[in-house]
Amino acid sequence: VNKTVRAMCIFARQNLTVDPPFSNLDLVSCRNVLIYLGQSLQRKVFPIFHYALRPDGLLMLGASESIGAFSDLFSLMDKKAKIYSKKEMRTHPAVSFGHRMPATISTDGEHATPVAPIAPEIPNVQKQADRIVLTTFSPAGVVINRHMEVLQFRGRTSAFLEHPHGNANLDLLKMAREDLVLDLRSIITKAIKQNASVRQEHIRVRQNGHSFECSIEVVPFTAPPSQEKFYLVLFERKNISIADEKIEKKSRGKLSPTAEGAQVVRLRRELAAMRESLQDIIGEQEATNEELRAANEEIMSSNEELQSTNEELETAKEELQSTNEELTTLNDELESRNTELEQVNNDLHNLLASVSIPVIILGPDLRIRRFTSAAEKLFKLIPGDVGRPITDISAPLDIPDFEKQVLEVLETLVPKDLELQDRQGHWWSARIRAYRTTDHKIDGAVIALVDIDLLKAGMEKIELARNFAEAIVHTVREPMLVLDNELIVKSANPAFYRTFQVGAQKTIDRRIYELGDRHFDIPRLRTLLEEILQRNNSFNDFEVEHYFPDIGKKKLLLNARRLVFDGLENQMILLAIEDVSEKSNQ
Repeated sequence: VNKTVRAMCIFARQNLTVDPPFSNLDLVSCRNVLIYLGQSLQRKVFPIFHYALRPDGLLMLGASESIGAFSDLFSLMDKKAKIYSKKEMRTHPAVSFGHRMPATISTDGEHATPVAPIAPEIPNVQKQADRIVLTTFSPAGVVINRHMEVLQFRGRTSAFLEHPHGNANLDLLKMAREDLVLDLRSIITKAIKQNASVRQEHIRVRQNGHSFECSIEVVPFTAPPSQEKFYLVLFERKNISIADEKIEKKSRGKLSPTAEGAQVVRLRRELAAMRESLQDIIGEQEATNEELRAANEEIMSSNEELQSTNEELETAKEELQSTNEELTTLNDELESRNTELEQVNNDLHNLLASVSIPVIILGPDLRIRRFTSAAEKLFKLIPGDVGRPITDISAPLDIPDFEKQVLEVLETLVPKDLELQDRQGHWWSARIRAYRTTDHKIDGAVIALVDIDLLKAGMEKIELARNFAEAIVHTVREPMLVLDNELIVKSANPAFYRTFQVGAQKTIDRRIYELGDRHFDIPRLRTLLEEILQRNNSFNDFEVEHYFPDIGKKKLLLNARRLVFDGLENQMILLAIEDVSEKSNQ
């Protein structure tokens, strides 16, 4: 609350269920309180609110609160703001107050001091005098609304009104005496239609064997600021004259001409009043019939609209059912795809768990997406590293320009094979290839590492053995060849090239039986060489005679055995060739 407004306020502690309420209030704001009260307390509180408000007072409730069953006390003014206005009632609702000490009052809401009881007001002489005059000399009457319900009694109305038997009923026409009903209905109806005062004289009323005349006047009025119309119905009794009483008594016997004339006048007056009342009733009936016809037409129109709305609802229902069936089909497809996706995910998970080589799957932004358990051990990864850039990981391998090489693979789509060595000197073969989706889109990269340390060591041993064999071969004066396990020439000494006058291009990496014009393509020789590898055999002085275009006819003795090195068994054959042509000629 604004500080200036707060300084103008008087704060008082008020118990809704015990303390007497204030009166003539313009506004009662009770927000978010009723939701904490039970039904019994609410039935006690709402009549107190009604009592405390002035006729045009307002009640403000919280957003989640309502007046519930007390719609006869308040009417809704603003649904969104939950503002209700007080309704006028024929009788005030029963209000019960508790007993407790006077409340304390403060101006700042903090320090409260007891308040002394308020002394009763000194009677207002003028008001009392007015009350006596109105009670004594003013005509009896009632205040009604447009529904002819009595809201207030003024003066003594027992001569004109009486309460019917049975349940309490404040309907004016049901309370009126039988002789007044028709005239009363006619006068009130005219006043409502004309919105002006209407008065009727010479209305005869019978009561307890006696009769009297009265006049009825209906005066419309409003009670600002309310716009509702109210009507003051005044009854004025006129005592019947002595002559009239005599005429009344003599009417049972023979009437004199004077009495007869008076009675005729009275009867004509009553007949005219009856005709006027009947005419009013007929007019009301016709108006009611017109209203009923209009209402019937509206009902027929509403019925047609309802039928149209019903057809639209039926169409909407069919569309909804069709949509529901489509959604059910889509849901089944989605469940099937989810099952397939779950199966694929399980397969991928088990595959990655079963793969013994380090594999890392990267996204297009080089962030880690998945990795195998072997990669987890090698790169010391944890599940929390998923989503981190691979460049932030301290890799045990020294990969030069790693990010650049991965981006190059993503751009060119050409895989890269790298041989790398870790900090412990262990050799790895790294293969970088693009990650392709099923629709052939590039969505990252896959890095696979293969342990080639043993292969690298074997290659070094093979190279060492080759160098050793070549060193031996090159120092021998006889022609020699070094063959691998597929009988491919891996090395030849200078003596072989001189003897057979061939070059290395026509010798190295060729099978022995493909050399020259296939002069070593001898089945028996091939069998002996294969047995060397299979059975660890050797052979000596295998004789070969052949005519060579460049060196003529030669007789050769072939000796072969397997070269044995640590870790390279069954891999190399040393073939020595001895030219014995001259010895044979001698």
